[in-house]
Amino acid sequence: MHAHPRAVAKLLSFLLKMPVRLNAADDWRPSLMTERRLLELKMEGLLRPRTLSSRLEWIAPAVDHREPRPPRGYMVSFAKFHRHGLGFPPSRFMRALCHHYGVELQHFSPNAITVVAVFAAVCEGYLRMMPHWDLWLHLYRGELFHAPSGTTGVRKPVQAGCLNLVLKTGKSEKPREYIPVGLTSNHAGWNSQWFYLRNNDDLLPAYTGCLISERPDHWRYGVVQTHQPRLDPILDALRKLRRA
Repeated sequence: MHAHPRAVAKLLSFLLKMPVRLNAADDWRPSLMTERRLLELKMEGLLRPRTLSSRLEWIAPAVDHREPRPPRGYMVSFAKFHRHGLGFPPSRFMRALCHHYGVELQHFSPNAITVVAVFAAVCEGYLRMMPHWDLWLHLYRGELFHAPSGTTGVRKPVQAGCLNLVLKTGKSEKPREYIPVGLTSNHAGWNSQWFYLRNNDDLLPAYTGCLISERPDHWRYGVVQTHQPRLDPILDALRKLRRA
């Protein structure tokens, strides 16, 4: 038996208008990162070598750490971040992103790290400039991810990976100037691959474990209108790259 199309449309309209309620936060998963796995990342060139024993570059979580408890001067990172382009020491641009969005390292999603790495590569490798802040605000906005809870209309804030960086695609937005960026749709298990990473000179925000349950308005802010004309030659260059 098939539902009448009007009935289906009415049901969809009802569901879309339902308020999204937030449930308790999604808990941390115990880490699977061991000393051996971190050494493998180092051998791949994705982590810096360990130095003095009193200032280790990275530390595997203790077996009794069911959730992060980094030592003073350390942050929480994920193996996926380093496979997707996160470099250390962190760039000035990465520090600016943390400050602008008001987030800690663990709040980025793996795809957000990819987006940042690709943007930096385009600016430095093709445009021959440092990552351009106004160009970033012109192209991208921040969106907040909540995990499904299994109950219709109820979603859960997440401890890690809540910040997605999304290319603007609305009617008033201009994504066609930028190259397409292929993003991975399946990151199964990534959030059980966390470990402690030294926060060199406290360049990035310290880990506090804070939970972001609502998207701040400024995550969607664009470039200041008076700065827009400055982007014209850069956007022309990006159009040429897209057509190449």
